[in-house]
Amino acid sequence: MSQTATATERESVMDTALLDEVVHWVKTLTSVGVSPDCAATLTTEILLATSESADEFGEYSEDMEEFDEE
Repeated sequence: MSQTATATERESVMDTALLDEVVHWVKTLTSVGVSPDCAATLTTEILLATSESADEFGEYSEDMEEFDEE
């Protein structure tokens, strides 16, 4: 699996398949009249929200594992 580094509020690593999906969304939004800047901002916001949600789920999952061990 190849990966590409990206810079956001915190440094992270993005899989190229995910990067391809981001490019697809930006192109799709611009094709229906959304400005490129707005499309990129919207896509970034969605990615960050998804990342935060995944982090929260990971924390919940770890808590449940600890509960299962007790």
